[in-house]
This record gives sequence, structure tokens and C-alpha cells, in this order.
Amino acid sequence: RLGAVGLTDQAAVATLLAARVAVRRGDVVVARALVDGVPEPGPIAPVDHRMLARLCRAELAVAVGAPGVALREAAEGLAELGRVRDRMGGLDLVCGTAVHGRELGELAVGLVLDHDGDAEATFEWLERTRAQVYRYEPLPVIEDRVLARRVAESRSLSRAVQQARLDGRPVAELEARLDALQAEVARLGWHTSVWGRPRPVCGVAEVRAALGARAMVSFVAHGGVLWAVVLVAGEAALVRLGAAAAVFELARQLHADVDVLAPDHLPEVLASAVTASAARRAERLDAALVGPLAGLVGGRELVVVPTGDLYAVPWGALPSLRGRPVVVAPSATAWLNAVSARTSASRVVLVGGPDLPEAVGEVSDLRCAYPGAVQVEAVGDVLAALDGARLAHIAAHGEHVADNALFSRLELVDGPLFAHEAARLPTAPEQVVLAACSLALSHIRPGDEALGFAGALLASGSRTVVAAVNKVGDRAAAVTMEAFHKLLAEGKPAAHALAEATAVDPLRRPFVCFGS
Repeated sequence: RLGAVGLTDQAAVATLLAARVAVRRGDVVVARALVDGVPEPGPIAPVDHRMLARLCRAELAVAVGAPGVALREAAEGLAELGRVRDRMGGLDLVCGTAVHGRELGELAVGLVLDHDGDAEATFEWLERTRAQVYRYEPLPVIEDRVLARRVAESRSLSRAVQQARLDGRPVAELEARLDALQAEVARLGWHTSVWGRPRPVCGVAEVRAALGARAMVSFVAHGGVLWAVVLVAGEAALVRLGAAAAVFELARQLHADVDVLAPDHLPEVLASAVTASAARRAERLDAALVGPLAGLVGGRELVVVPTGDLYAVPWGALPSLRGRPVVVAPSATAWLNAVSARTSASRVVLVGGPDLPEAVGEVSDLRCAYPGAVQVEAVGDVLAALDGARLAHIAAHGEHVADNALFSRLELVDGPLFAHEAARLPTAPEQVVLAACSLALSHIRPGDEALGFAGALLASGSRTVVAAVNKVGDRAAAVTMEAFHKLLAEGKPAAHALAEATAVDPLRRPFVCFGS
């Protein structure tokens, strides 16, 4: 019926879905006839239709015992999707394209895990399928006055919503206007310019050469099982860790406990009970994630590429990683790009937001460590100072917006600074420290595309972002930052300085080093 009224793309989709049903039923003859009856998608066919055709042919190939054909369809499909992604404007659009190749990527990774068990092949396929947004070198944004006006309106309206809440006034109408305005900002950003210049996906040999004495652990879940691909000392190993659902649930429970522990003045009885619970869960998570790898990684510095709920793990809280340098990266390619970047920047920027306790908010205390630092407060001044900075320390309240991550924000004296603004700086700051908020949290999209404030900074070219994956008490944040910056100013690498600063009380200092 769809074909009869000229809806040829939709008719093709319906037929391909029927073919997938036939494959599930084991009727490969019917599936083959259906697939053969669908014309090749034309040049203007939607990308999801083209990916569905690839997926159907790949699933049919698996059903008839031709895994090589299936992998070829997956490789060609993901390459085609990459060409579409290369033309996208706006970080959220580049990130969102991953949904179209999700099932193709999962099929390919699953085939390698189930049939080959080859660690290097699994690694290569993971890199083709995950966190593609981080392999782009951002291009200068084309100035758009309408977009700039809408961003300013969004900042003002966001402040009005916040004030209305404080005053106890109704906010439904204001929030609806803000949602519509933010959607308009996102839409305008898609058309402003192409997001970035694509860089190639890295291979095993390149990562090995850059790792040196470190070890990289890349996690992947397939068929209900969690696996780790380990690159260490020139070798690649594939380790089966156990039931993915149980590990993810442990990660969520630990995250909840650490959030409860955050307030500075928690009643002693409650603090004791929750600390005991968090410690037990940290031990169990350590046993599940790191214990099986101990013989491979030893006491090496780790580069961790998480998946799903593992993005929210405070890695320094796991007993075997306490005091050990750990860097978290969204993909091996992202880590390699960050670790290979070179800069001659020297400016240090200190940013203090409003309504912070003196212990956290007094960024001028850091002038002892950085005598020549620039201190700024207003949004425009902050963006100008961040552009091309070597190091930025930002002490401000913030909020992670899960359903629209690029509107995650830092609250500054004249309104919010949004993630999408920081992501479009001409030259991203080399290192950023988010001192008093949980803006390391991300909305995890298909393909383990982690997008949030910290992610936007990394995608825009920052090498290192230090931020908390949990709520943090004001006192804990202050003492952690004091120790961290002292060590950083003495010349220690960020991951080493952070490991030492958080080891004193890791459950209350859930800061993580992202990038490199």
C-alpha cells in the first residue's frame, strides 16, 4: 500500500523489517526474497534507511553462516555513516548520528567476540563504533548574529526561571519558553557550520606506541556479558568479566552512596553507615572490574574507556586504584588525539561563581600556586579568558541537563555559561578543572557517545578535564583542589596529582581525570 501511493522509501523500510522478522523465525528463503526485492537506497534516501538495508543484509549473512559478508556490510555501512557525520554542523548532531549505526556496530562487535575471540579485532571494531564525536578537530565557527542573540535570551530566561523558583512563583510558562528557545538555539547551531575536520580512527599499533608503560582497559557489554579489552606491554588480551547487569547495578549503587556522603555536616551515625555501604560496594566493583585484570595490568597507570553506567564510577574509590593515576577517555582515538596534542599556551584562568562557600569560592587563594593568573567572573570575560588558556580552574555551581546535555551549565555572576558555548571556543583551554560541581556526568547516547559539560570541552579540543562524577561536599572540594593544584604547580601530571589528592578520602573526593 505504501508503494502504491508513491512512498517508496517507507515501503522499502516495511519490507526490510519483514525480512528481519523472517530471519528471526529462521526462514532465510523468505528473508532473501524480501531483501532482493528492495531496490538500493537512492542518494537522497534517509541515512537510517540506508543503514537498515545494510543491517538486513548483515543479519541475513549471519543466518546463512557467512560472517565475513556480515562484517563487510558493517564496515561499509559505518564508513558511509561516517561520511554523513562529517557534513554535520553542531556537536549534538554529530553525536546523535551514532544511533543509526548502533545495531550494525553491535552486530560486528558481537560477531568478533562470539566467533573469533580476537582481542585486537575486538579493539578495532570498538574504535569504529564508539565515541566518534571525539575524533573531530573542531573548525572555527561562522559568526551568526541571530544565534548569538538567542543564546543571550536563553541565558536571561534561565536566570529568570531560577529567580522565580527562589521566589516561589510559578515557573511552568517560563520553562516552556526556555525549552522552545533552547530547541531554537540547537537548530540554529546545526546550520552555522560543519562541526569539525575528521581524523582517522586509531589502530592497535598507534595506541601501543603511545601507551608506553601504561595500560589501556576498554570495556564492552555484549549479550549480557561484560568484557575488557586490555592493551599492555605490546600485547592485547580479551578478558570475560561476568554479568554486565550485575556490574552496572553495583556501579549505580556506589554512585548513590557517594552522593549521600557528600554533605559536609552529615550526622555521624548516617555517615558511618553509608561509608560502610559504599566501601563494600567499591570492593565488590573492584573485584568485578579490576581484579580479573590484575595479572595483566599490575600496578600500572591506567587509561580506562568505559561503557554505559561505568562512566559514572569514581575510579579512585576502588581499593586497588586508590592513589593510582587513572585517566578516563571516551575512546582510544579520543585519548590518542588528546595525548598527542601540543600547545605553547601559558595563561592560567581562575573563575569564581556566585553563592559559593568561602572555602571553595575564594579562587584568589590559588594565586600562590599561579602568581600571574587572570581572575574573571562574568560570562563574556570568562569565555574570552578561556580561549587559548593553558589551565582554567572554575569554581561555580553547575547543573548537568541529561535530556539536553549541551545546555548543561555553570552558574556565573551574570547568568549561566552553557556547554555548547564552551565547545565553540576558537582555541579550547588545554586543561580545565571543574572544582565544585558534578559536571563530569554525561548523557550516554548509542555508541557510548558521552555528552555533557566535560565531554563538550574534550570534543572541542581540551586535553584534560578534571571534574567530579558525584556530588561533592564544599569542604572536600576545597581541600582536594588545594592539594591538587599544589602538586600540579610543582610539575606533576594531572592524573598523578589528582590520584594523590583524592587518595586521602576517595569516597568523599570523587574527582576523575578525563582526556589525557
